[in-house]
Amino acid sequence: MSFFRHVLLVLCSLCLLAGCQSSVEPQRLIMPDLVVAVAPFTQPTQTTELLSGFIPEDQKKISEETLNALDDLFREKLHPTKHPYVFLSDADISGDMARDARGRRNALVTWAERARKAGADMIVVPQIITLQERVGSKAGVVTAAAVNEDFYLIDARDPVTLVMRSHFAEEQKPLTSDLTKIGTFFKRGGGWVTARELAAEGMDKAVEEFGL
Repeated sequence: MSFFRHVLLVLCSLCLLAGCQSSVEPQRLIMPDLVVAVAPFTQPTQTTELLSGFIPEDQKKISEETLNALDDLFREKLHPTKHPYVFLSDADISGDMARDARGRRNALVTWAERARKAGADMIVVPQIITLQERVGSKAGVVTAAAVNEDFYLIDARDPVTLVMRSHFAEEQKPLTSDLTKIGTFFKRGGGWVTARELAAEGMDKAVEEFGL
């Protein structure tokens, strides 16, 4: 009996610990009174357009149709929230890049200026580096979907700060190649997802990490 009593006490302690940990509020990245701009999806093709990372040599151009579809999907992800978002258009982000104090083109300064021009305090910048469409169907594929995307949260107030980066790079693999992803496999409906569905997972990750 003493053994089982000990096990029960350990389990209760773990439950209490888990409860305490879950009650801790996540760090606030965005204050409720701040206005947040959301940039449309872009595909950086030059190093100066990047906020971090690199551009692969075999990068393929993503169509405007796909970028627009990702914009619509991201808006849907943010719609249930009650934060005062300002959604920027392609026209709002057009024009030459801003330059830093040394006269160099600077992506961080550029996005901050675009946010301030829109009357926002912060800005969420989604960038998709590569996107590979699924060739096949949900039941089977010749080529699996793959996505490499980044989401950046920038404080446009002085001093301009890159608050956080949410990175998502994934190529769907068959379950037999990695059994540790069995949970993800069933979450995806037990089949092969499209590139947009995969990109949506990255959006969910950013929404959670940024506290959007």
